[in-house]
Amino acid sequence: MDFSTTVNRDKNGTLLAYICLNVPGINLRKLLKLVYLIDERFVMTRCFPLTWFSYYAWEKGPVASEVYDIKNGGFSDFVCCKKNKEGQNIVFPIKKKNCESINMDEFSQYEINLIDSVLNEFGHKSADELSDYTHRKDSLWTKTVSDKHVVFDDGKSNVAIDLDEMNDDEEKKEIYMEALEYMQICS
Repeated sequence: MDFSTTVNRDKNGTLLAYICLNVPGINLRKLLKLVYLIDERFVMTRCFPLTWFSYYAWEKGPVASEVYDIKNGGFSDFVCCKKNKEGQNIVFPIKKKNCESINMDEFSQYEINLIDSVLNEFGHKSADELSDYTHRKDSLWTKTVSDKHVVFDDGKSNVAIDLDEMNDDEEKKEIYMEALEYMQICS
């Protein structure tokens, strides 16, 4: 179910650049967390994710492999990644010529407001603080790791995190399924 590289690619690339512009000096690990938290917030409020990235339970939290691939040139039309002196992968937005902002025309005002609320709440936190947050007792990451008895191999696993599990009633699950069907039709 990865529509992020087909239907949503440009929108997701724009989102990544927008986050990097609004959280200067962001490292890849922190970017991974913020993208996940944006999707988590979307599921909590709209019953389906914004990006439709596929997340996996890794030791330091949920990871979308498409975002992780930024360090290997993924989404290179939108962001670039460079190692700093400490060896961290720092992600920068690629801005269009003579443009100081990211064109967010693909996003509704509701989506922008929700993205901004997550960045305002979590953008100042470190990657470690965000890992602590995604590892809280009631988190979907913790539930997935516990329920599926995840064993990490070099800090990674191929165990998917199902965001639909956040939907706690049939009506919300139906909304999720309708959105999923729409994405399948568009891809």
